[in-house]
Amino acid sequence: MDDTVIVRRKVRSNFTTLPNELIRDPNLSWKALGILVFVLSLPDNFRLRLSHLSKQKKSGRDATRTGLQELQQAGYLRIKRERGERGKFSHTAWLVSDQPEYRDHDSPRSDFPTTVNPTTDNPYSENPTLINKKDKKN
Repeated sequence: MDDTVIVRRKVRSNFTTLPNELIRDPNLSWKALGILVFVLSLPDNFRLRLSHLSKQKKSGRDATRTGLQELQQAGYLRIKRERGERGKFSHTAWLVSDQPEYRDHDSPRSDFPTTVNPTTDNPYSENPTLINKKDKKN
């Protein structure tokens, strides 16, 4: 008989519980899911940097960065950068969730475009770009 059996062992300490919806989300690649699971396993108020995160596995910095971008697009991650008195970045907070709640609601929607009175760009006509008609050849 070819029946498949899943055997689970009991884990008593130092583990992370995740909702099955997160694990089965078809919008996440295996890379993004692995990064999200790792970040969710960290304690609250853990000071995390991209350089530290990329050194945890052998994928590297660029693969880690694209995985984080995927998590941002899917709504599981939002990175807030706060500026100090002189306009420089002083603090960065990674907001991570086990459900997509940080989606960008201001992103353009192409599903149902407005066709009745569409908005168009208004170019500035005060100082138009001049075309050089003089030929520099003599």
